[in-house]
Amino acid sequence: MKSIFTFLFTAILFTHFAVAQITVDQNDFASANDKPRMSVAVWNPLLDFGATGSNYTWDFSQLQWQSQFVDTFLNSSFVNPIYTFTFSNLPFNPYQTNIAKRADNALTTIPLLSSIFTDGYNFYFKNSSSYRQKGLGMKVSGFPTAVPMKHADTLYHFPMNFGDADSAWSDYTIRIPQLGTYSHKQHRVNTIDGWGTLTTPFGTFDALRVKTDIRGSDSLYIDTLNFGFNYVNDIQREYKWFGKNQMEPLLQINTQAGILGMFQTFEFVTKVIYRDSLRLDPNGFFDLTNNNIQLSVFPNPSSGLFYISAPENLSKATITLSDINGRTLLMREMQSSTEMLDASMLAKGVYILSLQSKEGNATKKIVVQ
Repeated sequence: MKSIFTFLFTAILFTHFAVAQITVDQNDFASANDKPRMSVAVWNPLLDFGATGSNYTWDFSQLQWQSQFVDTFLNSSFVNPIYTFTFSNLPFNPYQTNIAKRADNALTTIPLLSSIFTDGYNFYFKNSSSYRQKGLGMKVSGFPTAVPMKHADTLYHFPMNFGDADSAWSDYTIRIPQLGTYSHKQHRVNTIDGWGTLTTPFGTFDALRVKTDIRGSDSLYIDTLNFGFNYVNDIQREYKWFGKNQMEPLLQINTQAGILGMFQTFEFVTKVIYRDSLRLDPNGFFDLTNNNIQLSVFPNPSSGLFYISAPENLSKATITLSDINGRTLLMREMQSSTEMLDASMLAKGVYILSLQSKEGNATKKIVVQ
């Protein structure tokens, strides 16, 4: 009897751990129109971001959120006609994409160039075998400009399993008006170096850990001087924990380390973000950042009928109603600047109404009573 009990216990234990060792594929990453909520955290230097292994337990439950944002993924065909021409989702297009996302790059953040290069986008193609960045889009002196990559950046190969490793070279070149030519190239190395259980303030999840090293350089050639120079960037490293059906990494810790000859210098944390639900700030107010559109909701609180008023000049404005855990309950395009929202079927409580448009965003807390 004892041997049978031991066998059953071992079998149950093995089954539990086998399930925990997950496989991540394209369905676990965001697609066009997905809007996962992320929290930016304050880094605790006592936490060990490098530790990993098989059946590992990562405890980051003590992370303290600082701010939040909703990461909006777009259909690449509906960002701008100029970008669509280059990055159309057609099988014969070498720069085929199906996802776009607002994102800064070196040109939109370098102080001397950020006034020339604005409104950055990244363009991606996701399918069952890989997730690849095919190019960038940005305004150059106010004009939308598509920048296809000579060699696409393969962010991930699918399916992703513990022990996998891969790498990719990528590069692109763009003209700088009245100055010269800027080029960027980099080498990405991914290593899936851990699996186990991850805990953050968002919850506890089975996870795969991916470590990414990015080594790159930037070149600038100045036409009037017939001269160019090359700058080798610091090592950019990303530690990412992925779960099932989470759209984004459950946790991502970015670090940076300098290069001294053949050696790496001290590695320090530059950013910590994690998947999250809507949070309250210490004063009891919802964190409603990145709002630049005037949105009025009345009456509020209400028994369920609300009137929404937005500026008249908005194009393709979409309203989204979510619960405080970030679950989408309703999404529709506004047909006029003032509309009625019927939320009478919802339980009493607090909900989040968001408006997204090309001109900007707005978020309001509404109360059904």
